[in-house]
Amino acid sequence: MPFTLLKSDETKPSLKPWRILIVDDEIDIHTVTKMALKRFELEDRGVEFLSAFDSNEAKKVLDENDDIALIFLDVVMETDDAGLKVAKWLREEKKNVFTRIILRTGQPGQAPEEEVIMNYDINDYKQKTELDRTKLFTCVVTALRAYRDLIKIDQSITYERAYRMGLQQVIESTTDLLEKKTLKHFFNGLLQQVISLIHVDQEGALIKPVEGAGTICLANDYQIIAECGNISFKNSLAPKAIELLDKARKIQGSVYEDDHYVAYFPSKSDQESLLYLKGNQIKQLTDINIQLLNLFSNSIGIAFDNLLLNEEIIKTQEDLINRLGNAVESRSKEAGNHIKRMSEFCYILAQELNLPDSDCDILKQATPMHDVGKISTPDSVLLKPGRLSDEEMVVMKQHAQIGFDILSGSERPILNAAAIIAQQHHEKYDGTGYPKGIKGDDIHIFARIVAVADVFDALIHKRCYKEPWALEDILKLLKQETGKHFDPNVVSALINRLDDIMIINNNLTKSDGL
Repeated sequence: MPFTLLKSDETKPSLKPWRILIVDDEIDIHTVTKMALKRFELEDRGVEFLSAFDSNEAKKVLDENDDIALIFLDVVMETDDAGLKVAKWLREEKKNVFTRIILRTGQPGQAPEEEVIMNYDINDYKQKTELDRTKLFTCVVTALRAYRDLIKIDQSITYERAYRMGLQQVIESTTDLLEKKTLKHFFNGLLQQVISLIHVDQEGALIKPVEGAGTICLANDYQIIAECGNISFKNSLAPKAIELLDKARKIQGSVYEDDHYVAYFPSKSDQESLLYLKGNQIKQLTDINIQLLNLFSNSIGIAFDNLLLNEEIIKTQEDLINRLGNAVESRSKEAGNHIKRMSEFCYILAQELNLPDSDCDILKQATPMHDVGKISTPDSVLLKPGRLSDEEMVVMKQHAQIGFDILSGSERPILNAAAIIAQQHHEKYDGTGYPKGIKGDDIHIFARIVAVADVFDALIHKRCYKEPWALEDILKLLKQETGKHFDPNVVSALINRLDDIMIINNNLTKSDGL
């Protein structure tokens, strides 16, 4: 019958031995103890001996080794109570309640048993003469089992405490993600929250470096929404990443392999959401980390579905606003893509001014409605080539208040912002604008931004009443009107981001065929 020879390097790995410290000023005691326990084994673990011959040596060994299971501790060494002081130091200063202590003495009258048992946290008290091999074996088994059980209890308590803390963080992280309004914000937050759940030590040091990507998958095509780490995926994932993402989708669960972790977020939609993490430190994830990450992944599905639903509502709202804005602009025969350019210009300026992300988004969505009041302006005024008369200008100016009247009264943030913009985007920073003549910071920041973007776009493109201006002439005018017509901060923001604005302008102008 064929058989396979088991090679030495294929044997079952040995378990870490129990570590026993012998503290005694008599070298013979060390020798005898080691000989008596030479073949000792408990739960497939042998023993490893450490030696100290006085209290100072004992403290040094204990300082350098935190996994000593048992100490055979002599009472009388350099002083009559040297061993007792070591026991007191270990429990009170080192705060070590796990290591078992068996006091051994050759002078029992020097340290009465009852007094020692009552006043010192020791586990056994033996006279050296009564510790034959059998009794030594018995007391060692009892002490090591007690040490084992204490460690298990402590690990269980530590695990439960860590899990409870991690679970609270999962709940808080999930709640935070429920507040995200866009896919990009969602996945950026997702990466931050997931990494915050992963720790590598008891002090809570975060795993670094970690590379990661938040993705959605539609029709087997992965789209990267957000990234973290020192390298960019540059809109593509490595074959290994795709392999693990496919695997996670197939099992509809999370995958943890070596230095990779993929989280799958269940969804009721036809878009699947996944998170990919990679890094050498991923190998150090504990069981608690993995459990919390999986729990977090399972709880994110509802946030992702809510986000997609909210995004669909916002896109529908944006589409309706853009269509209405386009209808107004087409009636006034404005340059094509005017409202698209305006939205992008205003978004860039809001970012440069460090407005909150949510305000930047609302401004971008509301801007197309800035001239909605022109829907009631007569063609004779709206389409007149050349300069308007004073009477015609009065009629034209009415569109600001009419736009506000059309849009006001809604509790929806976008429509509320659009109403303010429609009314105030012709106000001037020095108070000489219309319809209310308000000035400075009393004009809403949205309207101050739209005022600059609107004039910039109007001047750089041809209108029915004018030819396009040269860029340098536009910038000259903006600077001249800084502090008069325009908010100085907004003009500075446009100059700072002029390159980005011109790229958008040129791209959208080309798409018009102009």
